Amino acid sequence: MKLMEDLEVTHIKLEGHSIPIPVGLSDLLNHSRVWVLKQKGDTIEDPHFLNNYERKVSLEDGKLRTYLTYVEN
Repeated sequence: MKLMEDLEVTHIKLEGHSIPIPVGLSDLLNHSRVWVLKQKGDTIEDPHFLNNYERKVSLEDGKLRTYLTYVEN
C-alpha cells in the first residue's frame, strides 16, 4: 500500500556507512510517492538481475563506492 503522507528522511546508512542527507531529498521522495507500507516480516527483494553478483560497499577518498562482482553459479 502506498503512503499518502509526507515523511522526512533524517538518516541513511548503507552497510554501516552513514550517508549525508542532501537538501530536498525528502521533498523529492514525497513528490514521487515512493513510500510503501510494509507489514512486519515483509522483506525487500533484490532485483533478479543482481542474483549473480556479490556486492561490496567501501569508503574510498571520502566517497562510498559499490562494487558488483559477477559470480557464476
